[in-house]
Amino acid sequence: MKIKLKLFSSVAALSLLLAACGSGSGSSGENGASKDGAITIWANNINVPVLEKAAEIYQKDHPDFKVNVIETGGKDIIQKTTTGLQAGGKGLPDGLLQSDDDLNGKLEAFPNAFEDLSKLGYDNYKKDFPEFKINAVSKDGKIYGMPFDAGPAGVFYRTDLYKKAGVNPEEIKTWDDFIAAGEKVKKATGKAMLAFDQADSNVYTILLNQQAEGYFDKDNKLTVGSDASIKAMKVMKALNDKGLLLGVTGWDSWVTSIANSDTASVVAGGWLTGTIEQQAPDTKGKWGVMPLPAFEEGGSRSSLQGGSSFVIPSTGKNVKETYEFLKWFTTSFEAQEIAMKGGLFPSYNPVFESKLFDEEVEFFGNQKIWRFFADEMDKIPSITYTKNDPIVRDEIVKALGEVINGANPEEIIKKTKKNIENRLK
Repeated sequence: MKIKLKLFSSVAALSLLLAACGSGSGSSGENGASKDGAITIWANNINVPVLEKAAEIYQKDHPDFKVNVIETGGKDIIQKTTTGLQAGGKGLPDGLLQSDDDLNGKLEAFPNAFEDLSKLGYDNYKKDFPEFKINAVSKDGKIYGMPFDAGPAGVFYRTDLYKKAGVNPEEIKTWDDFIAAGEKVKKATGKAMLAFDQADSNVYTILLNQQAEGYFDKDNKLTVGSDASIKAMKVMKALNDKGLLLGVTGWDSWVTSIANSDTASVVAGGWLTGTIEQQAPDTKGKWGVMPLPAFEEGGSRSSLQGGSSFVIPSTGKNVKETYEFLKWFTTSFEAQEIAMKGGLFPSYNPVFESKLFDEEVEFFGNQKIWRFFADEMDKIPSITYTKNDPIVRDEIVKALGEVINGANPEEIIKKTKKNIENRLK
């Protein structure tokens, strides 16, 4: 998951505040065991200071508790976890932050790799999280991950460009409406309606998830070739045919296109808020957020991008201590407010009652964008993730390239399905 953001406070300031905590300074040995007696947790970027600040509070009631949070890149966590599991758990920490779309794949490939948290009592908290989040961390009725952050999706749009084109975002109900509005924006401003990373399948996947589909269904059957997969591809083609898509390559180029005002809209998870604030400060007050357009009038306008949860390797030597801390962290109102202030969107339902969610955000025209995203959480469809998702994503990126270059979506989807099936043999 790509997160480079600031929500309500400066991550840099928070990091300075926490400098005394010693993030990642402890060395670790066999099975990630810390040599100074602390438990070890792998986490990426802004999750590190959030965990450390929360640990300070936890230590008030648990004075003997110590934790070393080892800063580890998101992709590195995936790769190092796979390597560790292949080696029977060697080198793994006591706990780690696992992306939701990779967890069930790990559970399929490495049965019993992570602790059964239902057995430890985490089922008591199922009611405190959205259904889609619990489903993402469960397998065969058992919970293996403690839900943490989420990425409810929406359309981030430039209010100034929409206004110049005479576009009222409240009148955009469907993707057809969005495309029609895009033509007005293009004519009036010369700007693209939507920027997307052509080296990734993110926008297509959001469109697919919006229709309650992942790459595989609950019976592990490939969905590529379904009506939903074709509809998602047709939207991308329609946008491109009208000259409304701005294709860039890679995260940095995508963010640059936003910062340079090259696009009037961006489809992404709620975490993009901080990225825009940090990377496009000159656009303050010129942004708004709205729900995704529906495929048909009255249809679903909710989806997600990103999300992660904490898991405990079953080979760890400090399972109970790690579980107690992460259980508290993921189900504590106070800890989740810390996460919000540190730049993360939580999935713990009770924290949505925090006054932070009803604050007007000046950068976004004083819109209560966090209440908007919180209200989306219970509308997000549940998606099935598998170990073969990376293969499908790879083929979808190729398919998108062909469709954008003029190929017929239905024909390309059929071809893509065959390619995936051949790779899965």
